Amino acid sequence: RDAPLAVAEVLVLAAILAMALLGNGLVLVVLLRQKRLRNPLHQFMLNLCVADLVVALFQVLPQLVWDAKGRLPGPDVLCRLVKYLQVLGMFASSYTIVAMTMDRHYAICCPLQAYRSRAAQRCSGSIVLSWGLSLVLSLPQVFIFSRSEVAPGVYECWGNFAESWGLKAYVTWMTLAVFILPVLIITVCQVLRIYKKKTGSLSPAVSFQAGLRLPSSLHHSSAPRRGGEVTAAMTKTARMTLVIVLVFSICWAPFFSVQLWAAWDPDPPQNGVVFTLLMLLASLNSCTNPWIYSAFSSSVSLELRLLLLC
Repeated sequence: RDAPLAVAEVLVLAAILAMALLGNGLVLVVLLRQKRLRNPLHQFMLNLCVADLVVALFQVLPQLVWDAKGRLPGPDVLCRLVKYLQVLGMFASSYTIVAMTMDRHYAICCPLQAYRSRAAQRCSGSIVLSWGLSLVLSLPQVFIFSRSEVAPGVYECWGNFAESWGLKAYVTWMTLAVFILPVLIITVCQVLRIYKKKTGSLSPAVSFQAGLRLPSSLHHSSAPRRGGEVTAAMTKTARMTLVIVLVFSICWAPFFSVQLWAAWDPDPPQNGVVFTLLMLLASLNSCTNPWIYSAFSSSVSLELRLLLLC
């Protein structure tokens, strides 16, 4: 390997790990402290922070150790566990964003149905489903990866495929399950919401009836004002979700493009600078989500400032 490039990669991964742990850890503490203010969006972001922490600890950190030492040390059980948790974080982060997008779409485009279905129960069900799918779909990692002898007396945590096409199938499946299908679902939700807004299908009055719980200070104001407050809050939430989705796509698209290229091209430049940078870009996504949420949530940003000033 190119020694300067390896050193740069270790430094970048260390910086990403520190930012991911700091950002997600702080926002997680703030969300856990806001028990009375917890709402469906808080629940989604709390679980997204947990998923991003899993990515940081079990994807970024092992990759950092691998780059620093040249291999991932430890027994076979540790190898399989780390590989399982690496993919679990990716699935959980991706599917939590999908669940959040679908929930916001449902709340905005079908407000009456959303109100009747009880937001808290719907949110909890979506989160359980997201983690359940992530836990199940990550299981193949346990059987694909093991501590294998890659050279005489040299053991590494390595993927083994029974057929020559196994690697291509594996990378293609991961790209579809973690990135392409979630992005398609998210895109459909966003397009439908924009279409309904442009065609006037969204009714502010109905949106208010099915809206969020309002602070007590708003109960004494007029109904139109309350309707405007709720509509503004829902629009702000939709914008925040859109930003999270865009950042998710920007970070992960190059990563999966490179993975597909490396799997399908007989002679890809796997150790090039461009390849390395694109592979690292995906890890940045675990750093961005908590700060995006903080930027759009005045209560979280205020709590963060108070926490940092303590």
